[in-house]
Amino acid sequence: MTTTFDKSYFLRLFLTLTWANFKMRYYGSILGYVWSLLKPLALFGVLYFVYSFVFKQTAPHYKLFLLLGIILWDFFTQATVAGMNGFIGNYQMIRKVYLPRIVLVMAAISGSFIGLFFNLIVFAIFAIFDGVDIHWRMLWFIPLLAALYLLVTGIGLVLSIIVVKVRDMLSVWDVFLQLGFWLTPIIYPMSMVPEKLRFLMFLNPIAGILTYSRYLLVGIGGLTKVGYCYVLGISLLVFLLGVAVFKWKEAEMVEDL
Repeated sequence: MTTTFDKSYFLRLFLTLTWANFKMRYYGSILGYVWSLLKPLALFGVLYFVYSFVFKQTAPHYKLFLLLGIILWDFFTQATVAGMNGFIGNYQMIRKVYLPRIVLVMAAISGSFIGLFFNLIVFAIFAIFDGVDIHWRMLWFIPLLAALYLLVTGIGLVLSIIVVKVRDMLSVWDVFLQLGFWLTPIIYPMSMVPEKLRFLMFLNPIAGILTYSRYLLVGIGGLTKVGYCYVLGISLLVFLLGVAVFKWKEAEMVEDL
């Protein structure tokens, strides 16, 4: 009975905080959620102009290729930063109220996931107008989306612990994200990467998620069963590692706040 109550309490708290995080992000804003869409769309517009009209990129459905990459990377960026701040940003609540602290980080990340969901709806509208055919393989994007969420949550949990001890991690992670944007196949296809370097690229699960998502939703590129299973497996592993590290250091971090 107690276990059921605990799970029910955790779920209610998680859902409440997730929605609160999503709403607070746009609190007091006239445009609200539209702001979360304007940033990736603005970046998409600039990059699409440069690569389509300056570098003459003529690949089929390139605008969808680019837009999907930017949307997924934007979620990775927002969610990891939100997760990193999920612990230190709620220090007053942690000190005054007893609650499962892990839920604060997970809710912060999940608030960004709601934004991703809306952005994917916008992507679907673009895809329809661009003439992408509905195909059964698109259903395999759902496990990839779950893998992305698990991966980001695992990273966010670890970062939320590190940043309590090392506040410079906020700046370090910002630099990492800027480098990661160019080292991840967001604006260019994996086929442009020298073959001997592709294996190293695919060690980064985000690269696999982007590449396979484009194939499943747009039909660009390809997919291997081994690579697909690797992406799902490594994402789950990172998530479990993040939970383990958070549980291990949680009490110590509360004292350091």
